[in-house]
Amino acid sequence: MPYVDFLARMAAIPGTSGYEAPIAAAFAEAFAPHCDEVHTDGVHNVIAVQRGSGAGPRIMLCAHLDEVGLMTLNVEEDGSVRFLSLGVAAQTLPAQAVRILTQDGPIHGVIGAAPPQMTDEAARRRVTPVDELFIDTGLAPDEAKRRIAPGTCVQLLGTVKRLQNERVTGKALDDRACAAILLDCAEQMQHRRHDSDVYYVISAREERDSLGALAAAERIRPDAAIILDVTHGEMPDCRPGETYPLDATVLFAGPNAHRKVTALLLAHAERLHVKTRIEAVGGNSYTDAWAVQIGCEGVPCAIMSLPLKYMHTTVEMGDQAVMRDQAHLLCEAVCAMRRGWEETLCF
Repeated sequence: MPYVDFLARMAAIPGTSGYEAPIAAAFAEAFAPHCDEVHTDGVHNVIAVQRGSGAGPRIMLCAHLDEVGLMTLNVEEDGSVRFLSLGVAAQTLPAQAVRILTQDGPIHGVIGAAPPQMTDEAARRRVTPVDELFIDTGLAPDEAKRRIAPGTCVQLLGTVKRLQNERVTGKALDDRACAAILLDCAEQMQHRRHDSDVYYVISAREERDSLGALAAAERIRPDAAIILDVTHGEMPDCRPGETYPLDATVLFAGPNAHRKVTALLLAHAERLHVKTRIEAVGGNSYTDAWAVQIGCEGVPCAIMSLPLKYMHTTVEMGDQAVMRDQAHLLCEAVCAMRRGWEETLCF
């Protein structure tokens, strides 16, 4: 699968939490040729199904489609647009290009930043809080007030690019890179015999509350789920244990993950020579698994993570080779799951 080209197309489509309809339509179209049925539910989850022989469990594979962004609060008397953050750190925002998604079409703007010649050293060292930042659209104040309503979604702009050594960088790799992994898996599964009915869920609202994934789980009632999300890749100045190599698949260990589903993935990773690391967390994984695990009287979940540098920015960076490895690993693990699969594993 050509990950860079696909991610470049998907990253350009709006999809902040609460505004997922455009990106949901794009993912539904992408999965349709490879699945027996595809539909989008009332909260803009995309659910694509590949039917198996019926002799296996019902499996849910999940990655989210929403991205971090901003939301407008009001327009000031001078026409500047105040906003709040939906998952974006304040220090990454000055001098960013944005697109305000109004009802009558997008309005481009920039987040203003004072030039260094007009600030003292203390101001240059200080992170400007979000409530002191503003978007400059170039519109006259009256027109800005008329066209930009409070609560309008704002998309950060950035392009996806191929770097050296299989690296790819750009916006919304969290979590559209993992959704692309699921699409790659679906393409492979299309040509394989499998006993399980496989439900690919590209979920809404993960960046806010994961209620999209919970709604999907309640609808599907899976026997097991594997949640794909991102974790922090190795970066300078991070403490040991906080980050993971970009060239490894990270599997979660802790109360939010079921040991036998995780053991299944580890067994196939070893067989396929897929490099893995374990992320041990004693509580919330801050992924869709936190919601899915308690759906339908309880769902056994595993969490497979793609390490990303610079998460929640417009230059997130991941490794395409790991994406391909994860798609292959998922395909092999799902094909191996038959009724009673959990009885064959020890931990």
